[in-house]
Amino acid sequence: MKKTFLKIVIGVVLVCILFVCFLYTNNEIGVTSSKLEADIRSSQKIKDDWTVDGSVSSTMAAYISYPQDLSDHSFSVYVNRPGLSFGYFFRGGGKLSGVQRGIAEYTVEGYNERAFISMNQQQVTQLEIDDGNTIQVLDIDSNKPFAIVLPINAGTITFYDVNGNTVEYWNNSL
Repeated sequence: MKKTFLKIVIGVVLVCILFVCFLYTNNEIGVTSSKLEADIRSSQKIKDDWTVDGSVSSTMAAYISYPQDLSDHSFSVYVNRPGLSFGYFFRGGGKLSGVQRGIAEYTVEGYNERAFISMNQQQVTQLEIDDGNTIQVLDIDSNKPFAIVLPINAGTITFYDVNGNTVEYWNNSL
């Protein structure tokens, strides 16, 4: 009787372990932050000589991929779902003219963060976050595309180009 019960318990535990391994290998429980670049390269067929650059928070990740000559791009937005989730899930991406010629802000319903993604044709050099009490300034390389994740309630976001002019951004929902 005890041997039969022990065999059943071991069998159930092995089935559970195999099920979790199956979910993990098929990215059904998420992609870890350390494997996001590999997932982007594989799922969006990004070439090895392209740069993949981005920003990761605890609930959102945003990346932009581009060749050295900046002639093309692909972007990716991932979210970390609440509940049984051990990583990030692809939410949206591809190639859009808004990212190519401007700054696109991406929000996902139910998430308190937003992603700013751009090929940086406007030569943005600075991001200013004004929360009403203090102003935080982040420097941006004016010659490189960028993908930045910020909290929705961070404050007023203003981008500045190399001449000190403000640069507009457009909101998109995923």
